[in-house]
Order: sequence, then C-alpha cells, then structure tokens
Amino acid sequence: MAHRSTINTLLLSSRPASLLIRRPIIALSTSPSFNPVPNTLLRRPTTQSARGFWYSALPSTAVRKGFRFLKHTRGARENSYSTVVVHSKGQARVRRTISFLTISTLSFIVGGYLALSYAPPILVSIAMGSMPTDVETLTAYEPPDEFSREVDEHIKNCALAQSLRADPDFIESRPHMKIPAEVRQHNLTAGTLAGPGMIVVPPYHFNEKDGKSMVQIFYVGPDCSGHPGIVHGGFLATILDEGLARCAFPAMPNKVGVTANLQINYQKPTMAGQFLVLKAKTTKVEGRKAWAEGWIESLEVAEGEEPEVLVKATALFIEPKHANILKSLYRVAT
Repeated sequence: MAHRSTINTLLLSSRPASLLIRRPIIALSTSPSFNPVPNTLLRRPTTQSARGFWYSALPSTAVRKGFRFLKHTRGARENSYSTVVVHSKGQARVRRTISFLTISTLSFIVGGYLALSYAPPILVSIAMGSMPTDVETLTAYEPPDEFSREVDEHIKNCALAQSLRADPDFIESRPHMKIPAEVRQHNLTAGTLAGPGMIVVPPYHFNEKDGKSMVQIFYVGPDCSGHPGIVHGGFLATILDEGLARCAFPAMPNKVGVTANLQINYQKPTMAGQFLVLKAKTTKVEGRKAWAEGWIESLEVAEGEEPEVLVKATALFIEPKHANILKSLYRVAT
C-alpha cells in the first residue's frame, strides 16, 4: 500500500506545473508529516495557499495568453469610444493654399527687409537705382575747409580743365563721388588716401568717348610723402594703375577688367604739395585684353615751357570671365 502511494505521488508530481494551478491535491497518506508533492520533485517553484491549493510561482503559457487576451480586449473596448472626425478635402486644400500664401508673403517681406538692411551700401544703390550720374558727381562734393575750397576752385577753373570741358568729345566727372559714403571710407584712393594733407579734393576726370584717352587733375599734399617732401613711389603707382584702368575700361566689351601687368618708370622726383595731371590713352584692344599707357606731369608750368613728365607707366588689362555680372558694380565703384 505504501509502495502504491509513493508511485501515485511520483506520477502526480511529474505532471506539468500548469495543471497544478488551483487544483486540489488528494493526500494519499494520513500521516501529518507526509508531503504528497515534495518541492524537490517539482520542476517549477510552487507556493501553497491557505485553502490547501498549490500554485505555480511562474505563470504558465495558458496564463500568459490569457493576460494578453484581456489586455487586447480592454484596448479594443477603449478604442471603440474614440471620435472620428471626417474633413472635407476641398476645405483642407483651401486651408493649405491660404497657409502657403501667407507664409510665402511674410517670408518675402522679411527677407527683403533684412537683405536691404544688411547688404553692402554699394549693392543697395544698385537695387534702388540711386547711382549718381557724371553730371551729378560734379556738385556732390562739399569742401570741408577753406584750403580745400581753394584747391577745388583752382582745378575747376584752370586752363586745362576749361579747354577739355569745351571739347564735346570729353565727358567730365568725379568718379570717387559715385561710391556711397559708407563704402568710400574703405576705398584706398577715395577714402584712405583722401582728405587734408593727401588727395585733398576728389580728382576731376575728363574721359574721351569710347575709351580713347583720359585726363585726370588732382592735388597731392605732404602726407603722401616717402622721403620728406617727395611723393611716395607706391602712391604714384597706385594713381597710375587706377588712371590707366579708367582710360581703358570703356574700350573693353563689358567696360570692366583687372590689371594683369603694370610697368612703372620714374623719371624725376615728384614733389609733394603741388597740382598734378595724369594723361592716359588706350593703345590696343584685342578681345578681352586692352593695353594702355600714360604719365604724370606737373600742372603748373612756366609760360612757353612744356610740362615736366615725372613718371611713366604701361599696363595690360584683362576682362575676367562672366564680366557682365560685374558690369553694373563697376559703374558704381568707378
């Protein structure tokens, strides 16, 4: 009898733990110390409830599936009460169109304002069409002191200026006054080297039509000296570079170019504190290339004497590729 009880106990304990959940176990022995299902024979840890039922400490596959089913049905019940809003396609399309137009308009206005506010003044002048003409540049300069006024009047009324002004083939202008004031202060000859003691007043230019020749009249003060009282050679080279360029550019296809070669020959020392004349002429034009030559001489000469040539120069200018983009910019800057 005891042997059969032991066999039944072993068979019972060999069942899967899931079958032991909430199922009463029939004790085959009346001995209080006899445990019909020893813990050592169970494959999963179990616990005993107060009512005498054995439970598996780990959930079985059936229990896990049951929890999943309950979770799924609970979510389905919750979703069944959600509200579905049906929109009209026509109304949605109208709203999208209005939103797009509103955002585009605001972006255009803000972008244009910022572009004009923070763009360089030279570009603003181009956009607004406020570039002064050659005639307007003649009255744009206001001398800051009496000496500057005297220098300006002397250049304006000298015999050379009057003769060139009377020639219909020449156009008078002051190119430095085309540059906006905010940009002019950063320009070498129109800002850095301009003012009392240097280039006292903006030079007067007389350009012959089609870029054939050019005459520039200006005054150089003592602050442009290298050796005491002698104008610095680098300053003269800069003046010649710009002067020959202003002469040759009008003869080029897009009226703009860059210096490819510049040769300077100093003839005599140029004394500071005097009126000077730069004369230039275009010698040859081939495609995007233009050659020019010129010199600087004294304005004041004794009667019956020829002007004294102080420095000579020759230059080659090349029009860059895509020069048509720089064309309008050159008109303002020069």
